[in-house]
Order: sequence, then C-alpha cells, then structure tokens
Amino acid sequence: MASKIQLISNALILIGDLPITSLSGNSRAETVASNLYDNIVQNELSKFRWGFARKQAQLSLTATTPIGTEWQSVYQLPADMLTLIKLSPSINYQILGDKVYCNYSGNLYCDYIANVSETEWPAYFAKMIEYALAMDFAPSIRDSASSMQLLAQQYLNASRMARYTDSQQHPQTAIQDQPFINVRY
Repeated sequence: MASKIQLISNALILIGDLPITSLSGNSRAETVASNLYDNIVQNELSKFRWGFARKQAQLSLTATTPIGTEWQSVYQLPADMLTLIKLSPSINYQILGDKVYCNYSGNLYCDYIANVSETEWPAYFAKMIEYALAMDFAPSIRDSASSMQLLAQQYLNASRMARYTDSQQHPQTAIQDQPFINVRY
C-alpha cells in the first residue's frame, strides 16, 4: 500500500542516499528514479504470474480485417495487459502489437498479468520492488560495484520470498485431463 515516492525513497535509503519528496527536481536521484521506475516495475510484474496482478477479461472483436489468409479474426487486448497467460477457449493465435489474430469469431476471454497500481500491491511485492529499485539505482547514483552486488543478493532473496508468499495465496489446480488412464478404459 505504499506510494511511488515512498518506494523510491526507501530504495534510495537502501543505497545510502537521502529520500525524495517528488520526482520533479533536478537531483541525480530524482532523475534516475523518474527515468527507471516504470520499466523496473513492469519488468518485475512480467517475470512471474503474480496472483494479485492477474486479471480476466472478455476480448472485443475488432472491425479490422487481417492481411493475408492465415487469420480470420482480430481481437483487441486489454490496455493494462503486460503478459498474456491464456485464452479461453484454447485456440491457435498470434499476438501482433496490441491485438490477437486467430481463426475464431465467438466470445474470447483471456487471463493476463495487468499493470496494477502501487495501492494494489501486497507488502511482500512492495519490499521486493524496493530492492529491485535500489539494485538498479546504485550504479547510477553511488557508482559502487560492491553495493550493487550486495543489493543484488538482497533482491534475489526478497524475490524468492515474494514468489513463495504469493504462491501460498492461491491453491494449486489439479490436472483435469488423464489421457494415459482414459485410453486404457
């Protein structure tokens, strides 16, 4: 439930710098933070199927006509999507830009990882982001390879703990299909 400024300030404290109150200044820390923050966060959200960032949506069939004969339909992907997990029903498709090209024209649904705001993050993810920010800010602000290595190890530990904690929040889904058993009966 931390804000963007709080996360950046905590990351700066981890590398031994002073916290900031806004991103509109001209200090080295503010410049680095304002340029790197969004890419770092989107990269971390995309690395794992975080339960808190997972969403479902019905895709809209567009009026766009696909070029060529490979695909018959074009669907619009959600604007906040970072990574597609799956489409329902399961069909052959190709993503080009922000659209899904396929040979299906019914109702199409998707599970995806969304670019969720900081207010929706659980504490374990926010802590991992602080270490990721600190690790990436350190070379630009501190010019210290040793502090970057230490922060990289702390980030790896925080990342492992965040993935473990997130995986405990969601039950495992049992495999429904049993083709090797069904073929015998």
